[in-house]
Amino acid sequence: MNLLGVLPYWQLGPWELGPLTLHSFGLSVAIGVALALSILGSRGQKILGVSGDRMQNFGMWLLIFGWCFSHVFEVVAYQPHIILEDPLVLFKVWGSISSVGGLIGGVIAFLIWRVRNPYEDHIGWSNVAAFTLPIAFFFGRIGCALVHDHPGADATNFVVWEWIRSIFGDSLPEVWPLALQYPDGVPRHDLGFYEAIIFFFLTLFVLYKGRKPQRRGYYLWTLPLLYAPFRFLFDFLRVTPGEAGLHGDTRYLMLTPAQWVAIGMFILGLFLWSKLRNEPLETWKGLEKSTSDDEEPESSSE
Repeated sequence: MNLLGVLPYWQLGPWELGPLTLHSFGLSVAIGVALALSILGSRGQKILGVSGDRMQNFGMWLLIFGWCFSHVFEVVAYQPHIILEDPLVLFKVWGSISSVGGLIGGVIAFLIWRVRNPYEDHIGWSNVAAFTLPIAFFFGRIGCALVHDHPGADATNFVVWEWIRSIFGDSLPEVWPLALQYPDGVPRHDLGFYEAIIFFFLTLFVLYKGRKPQRRGYYLWTLPLLYAPFRFLFDFLRVTPGEAGLHGDTRYLMLTPAQWVAIGMFILGLFLWSKLRNEPLETWKGLEKSTSDDEEPESSSE
């Protein structure tokens, strides 16, 4: 008898609070943003010695620009046909979004900020921002998993699971045990759930490594190299447009837009690794400042 099987289809919300409707996705994203901005502010104070308010303003700039660009990227890359029907859809930023589009938007926002702030420690600021990304994305993907807005392909005869069963025997469940039993009766991969798992471990990674100084720019190259391969592989499990009546992902030369971005992300990670791998350990200026302030001047006696 199999103790493991396909996961049940869970869903939380929405909740009616008087005239307001609270959605689990929005609530999860709000928690992630608030937590990430809080960590960004405190970490900026500790490492860069800048005020938490200034660091959080920097984070809000990245967030707002990244969110807007995530919508533009989603429309242009995944649904270009609707631009001809309604060109104003590009400005409806409260609509559909793309996580990789948000990452691209965040990079563009940083480059704009860099031009406007030429004398800041650009590596330090961007490295602190990169540190908080897995935390924000973890809660965002939890939201995706709660509403199942990234249904994947049929998990029956999943090649990876079939290979595992060939090694450990037929006592294992017939179907991949992390699949969800969707309402259409098909056990499917839930890509939001899968990415939530990845970002959970990336969050543990940054929290563990962040306990002590790393080389300057460490997270700028480490996180792309860790995340990009998973995102590239996961997107092979997505449905194609119209498959089983689901909204699938458009392909360009057999790859999704996110897979092309993942390739670029991995190349960028390698480039930053080559540029930053010999950087010295970061100096935690905020701690040094607080230590020097706590030191009392020596009293002299004649």
